[in-house]
Amino acid sequence: MAQGEGEKKRVYELARELNLSSEALLKVLAGMQITVKSHMSTLTSEQADQVRERFEREKQKARSRAARSKKRRRRKKKKKSVPSTAEAEKIVKDTLAKIDSSKSRTRKKRRRKYKEEKQERHEKQVTTAEEDVLKITEFTSPSELADMMGVNLNKVISKCLELGVMATANQRLDIDTLTLLGAEFGYEVEKVSEYGAEELEQKRKEKSERKVTRPPVVTVMGHVDHGKTALLDRIRSTNVIASESGGITQHIGAYVAEVGDEGDRITFIDTPGHEAFTAMRTRGAQVTDIVVLVIAADSRVMPQTEEAIDHARAAGVPILVTISKMDLSTANPDRIKQDLAGRQILVEEWGGEVLCAEVSAITGEGVDDLLEKILLQAELLELTAYPDRPAMGTVLEGKIDSRRGSVVNVLIQDGTLHEGDYFVAGQYRGRIRAMYDENDNQLASVKPSFPVQILGASGVPEAGDSFTAVDSEQEAKEVSRRRQVVERERDLQTRRHVTLEDFWKASEEGEGVLNLIVKADVQGSAEAIVDTLTKMGSDEVSVEIVHSGVGGVTEGDVMLAAASDAVIIGFRVRPDIRAREKANSMGVEINTFNVIYDVEETIKKALSGLLKPVEKEEFLGSAEVREIFKVPNVGNIAGCYVVGGTVSRNAMARLVRDGVEVWNGRIASLKHFQEDRKEISAGFECGIGLEGFQDLKVGDIIECYKIVEISREL
Repeated sequence: MAQGEGEKKRVYELARELNLSSEALLKVLAGMQITVKSHMSTLTSEQADQVRERFEREKQKARSRAARSKKRRRRKKKKKSVPSTAEAEKIVKDTLAKIDSSKSRTRKKRRRKYKEEKQERHEKQVTTAEEDVLKITEFTSPSELADMMGVNLNKVISKCLELGVMATANQRLDIDTLTLLGAEFGYEVEKVSEYGAEELEQKRKEKSERKVTRPPVVTVMGHVDHGKTALLDRIRSTNVIASESGGITQHIGAYVAEVGDEGDRITFIDTPGHEAFTAMRTRGAQVTDIVVLVIAADSRVMPQTEEAIDHARAAGVPILVTISKMDLSTANPDRIKQDLAGRQILVEEWGGEVLCAEVSAITGEGVDDLLEKILLQAELLELTAYPDRPAMGTVLEGKIDSRRGSVVNVLIQDGTLHEGDYFVAGQYRGRIRAMYDENDNQLASVKPSFPVQILGASGVPEAGDSFTAVDSEQEAKEVSRRRQVVERERDLQTRRHVTLEDFWKASEEGEGVLNLIVKADVQGSAEAIVDTLTKMGSDEVSVEIVHSGVGGVTEGDVMLAAASDAVIIGFRVRPDIRAREKANSMGVEINTFNVIYDVEETIKKALSGLLKPVEKEEFLGSAEVREIFKVPNVGNIAGCYVVGGTVSRNAMARLVRDGVEVWNGRIASLKHFQEDRKEISAGFECGIGLEGFQDLKVGDIIECYKIVEISREL
């Protein structure tokens, strides 16, 4: 008997031993009447031996078939060698693989989907040559722009004057002015969020091409009291990489869990809630690969659960459902799955693509299955990094420590960070004086997807700021200085997001979608408003409800609105002081109402502003041609009698002959006897010259009109 045959085995372990997939082995077990729930189920030594014996029998049959085949080939005088044991085992595996697995096909399909989406994100359409595109930040000065384009500063200043902009060499210009200036010199201007970001990233890419798979970064979200903390504590106590002292200090707000015998790792971001998750996304940071949505098995999908779903969807991050508290006698996971299905989240067991794990933080049941599914989701995402490049990451948190100075918590997303490296974090710079992991162990280097606490920054960057290692102190100083200039200019400008007034004045360039966040005093009102608003719109314009809920307008709602470019609608609720201050600072509009009819009318007015206006012809007057005059150097002039309305010079006109339009253009000249007139009313005679038309005949009718735009309403 081989080593380990007398021990209990999990299904996936035996599958690995037999070189099969877990799904294929589960099908084999079902055919052998051995009942198991999943790939994490345990098999007795007798059951494992039965499977091994069946596998050996299949191999023997395969060898026999191979021997018979060999004899037949010899009869046909074909010289082929006897199949080896490896070939026989392949035949066995091919036989077992005929067991159809719908889950495997679904996962392959999902893998292709992720690949296509990833390819689309990276293959941005390039409309001009790379050298004709200027990637610059807002508030660049004419002097800096001249250097980038390689033209004389005086020429740039002259162009500013031609465009009506009075600018000095060092004056900061907005992005619209920069775009116009670039176009004048044959360049397309592309705005970048941070100075030097493109250049630093390009330099990083040139360092190395070696690519490796990196651990996934996971954020756990869900309703209060649904078991998030208990689940994290369970993972932390059993799977977190322990320090020599065994203490978990959690200074970083993130920790690394080790999964399985192969040492796979998962990084968990321990954020205080949805606000922190959204705050990072508002600043352009995307650190989370997977959102684990925790829902208690004895409860339902609650408001905070819905909010977590909205945040994950808005960020474009895949969701992994975790049904907790499965140890309770009142647990009803099917009811949870039904609730989720009603919110367009269909778990894999119900024919969807969302992975689902059922766990108990008390007993530990299902926790290993959850971790395995996180790794499976990560495999579908194909997360990779380049460890030989300079480090790049995102700031999780920054603070001032009275003993150590500026302390910055960073998640390294690509490259490797080393002690002594120079870096730029947001608008601040520094050199790594020391680095510590989540257990306060000092580190010499940090690899991708790992959190680290660093000392040595010149200031305290904000959560979501970019972090990049650079080659020299001089480079760090220059990038930091320029970013601080841009930040100062940005603070002087009014930070403003979308308002309803924008939609009332919207032009044809609008996308036709109004994003809304709805908060109401009771759930019934919220549902009624959402139902009313979502029925509005047409093929051209529509309402998108980013989030709806019960209670006052909170700071988190404002953060979500800023990230999603949405307007907040409050029904019989008010924003708290923190939400109001945050809305003012971020330029988010909050509208409060007490009557549903007022909500409907306001949104209808906003959507009407998005509709393209209808062009309508408005009749001005008509004149009958009674005589034709030939004027030297001018041509034919129609002697007319105005029969109705008013005829105006330069107005649009058409010439109608026998009821058919034969010309359309403008009235070039209008005279009453020898006097030029702007307009002539009904009952008077006049001479009319038509722009570019000479073929006039007595009896023709000249109709004068104008085109007016009429706004449309839903």
